[in-house]
Parts: sequence; C-alpha cells; structure tokens
Amino acid sequence: MQEKVSIIVPIYNVERYLKRCIDSLLGQIYRNIEILLVDDCSTDKSAVIAKEYAEKNPKVCRFVQRECNGGLAAARNSGIEASTGEWLAFVDSDDWVTKDFVSAMYQIGKEDNADIVMSSRYQYYPDTGKLIEVCPFGKLTTESDYKTKVTLCFPSSTARLFRKSLFKKKNIRFPEDIWRGEDISTIVPILTMTNKISILHKPTYYYFQRRTSLSNQNYESVDVSFYPKTIERMIELSEDGFEKELEFRAITELMYGMVMIMLRSKKEKKEIDEQVDWFCNRFPEWWKNPYISKLPGGKQIFIYCANRGWYRILKMLIFAWDRIR
Repeated sequence: MQEKVSIIVPIYNVERYLKRCIDSLLGQIYRNIEILLVDDCSTDKSAVIAKEYAEKNPKVCRFVQRECNGGLAAARNSGIEASTGEWLAFVDSDDWVTKDFVSAMYQIGKEDNADIVMSSRYQYYPDTGKLIEVCPFGKLTTESDYKTKVTLCFPSSTARLFRKSLFKKKNIRFPEDIWRGEDISTIVPILTMTNKISILHKPTYYYFQRRTSLSNQNYESVDVSFYPKTIERMIELSEDGFEKELEFRAITELMYGMVMIMLRSKKEKKEIDEQVDWFCNRFPEWWKNPYISKLPGGKQIFIYCANRGWYRILKMLIFAWDRIR
C-alpha cells in the first residue's frame, strides 16, 4: 500500500500565484496525498482561495489558519504539526510542480529504501520567460559518498521528500527567529541523520523567481545577526562526526552568503570585518577545509577576497555577476 505524503504549502499574500500551485498538486499522479494549505494571516485573498480549494476537495486539501503572522518557518512548522503522512514535502505557494512530483521521488525512495529523496528543478524567470534546469546537487548521484552529499547538496526544503520520522528524531522544526536561511539549520542536520539519500536527476519542481520574493530582496537595513545563530543551531542539531562537513557549510554561508548580502545592502567595512572576525575565531583553521576546492572558481575567489577584506574587488565582482544574470 502506498504511504501517505503530506504536502505543506505555506501561504502569505500570493493570490496571483496560489491557484497555479494548488492545481499542480491536485493533478498529482500519486493519489495518497494530503495538501496542507497553511495561511500565515494573509492580507489579500489568499486565505479565501485556499479555503475554497479545501471545501471543494475535502478528501485531499486541508486549510490551516495561523492565529498570527510568523513567517515562512512558522507556517511550515504549523504544517508539520498538522500533517498525518509518513512522508513530508514542502512547496512554496508561488511555485508549482510536475504531475509526477510525488510519484517520481516516492518510487526512487521505496526502491532505494531511502529516507530522503532529492530531485532537480526548473527556475522560471517571468521577466524574460527563461526556464533553466538546475541541479542543486551538481554531479552527485545516489551512489556518491554519503558525507559528500551532506556537504555539497544545496540545503533546500523544496523539491525533496523526507520521511517524517527524521523531523521527529530531535523534534526538529524550522527556526522562527530568523528571516533568511531557515533551511540551513533545519535541512543540514536532517541530512546527517541518515545515509539513505537518493538523488533523482529529473526536474519535478518549478521555482518561480520573483524579484519581490524574500530571497531576492536585499534591504539596506538588513540584519545579519542571525547568521552565527543559524550556524550554531545547525551544528547543535547535527549528528556527530561531520565536523569538516559542517565547517564547510559555515564557510559558504558566512564567508560567501553573508558577506554577499552585507555588500549588497551597503554595510560599512567595519561591520563586515566584525562578522568575518567572528567566523575566523569560531573556525580558526577553516581555510584548510578539504571541501573548499570543490567550490566553483568564482566562489573560491570571492571567499579568498572576503577573508582579506578586499571588498571593493568583491563589489566589482557582484556588479559583473548581476549584469550577466
């Protein structure tokens, strides 16, 4: 008998895109699913739309109304609490999926007796109509070394299937006290909890690249104080024996991701230096990490410059990258 898959859809002010998302989920080949539509106190018609779908499809859809706005992580956590399936999938409400989104990954998971299944995805750019296939695990395969998969797979919650038991193991939930990078301290620890990770080199997920989405916003007043907290939480929740792998995650998140955001948001050199100094004190020999050589050349150059405080060079690199995109 097919196991139930709970698909969690966090919703907040996405009335323009929500129907496309839900329709793609209702069209799944795999039928033993529940779609949890979690409204995070939307101020537009998103909740009305979600309720209508739940009323018209009561055997498949359930509407979950949060009492107060808590952000993406809180909405996902509400979905986890309300879920009844053996497997979990997360789909953002402005994205959509292929009709075999569940069936393709579930089949691989059952064949491999895996606890996590990852698929590649499409990225759609509405301004240009461009559709690009992206593999968030690069050239890795199911047969790749386990620790290498833990290290190099992009720590996304979407385009994945997870056994719900992994979230129960340490009562893992998405952190509700940070505004960006919530997957780092949630998905990375879960990756360390099993060596049964299957990879499907087939896109099953459409990632909608909105300019106004949270991941594409870089506010001048952005607060990056959560980054150290995120890294510490990731290390605390992860299993033992992954020291170098977790250090590498910290390198890419802090020396690349955090510095990139700080430069984009026009932070002063002194403030950036303080964050870099904290990182270097926390990971005193990080530059010896064996996984750095596996990064693309551009990222290696970026990290090298960030460590030396060459921010003017980095600003020029960022400008060039933005022109190419």
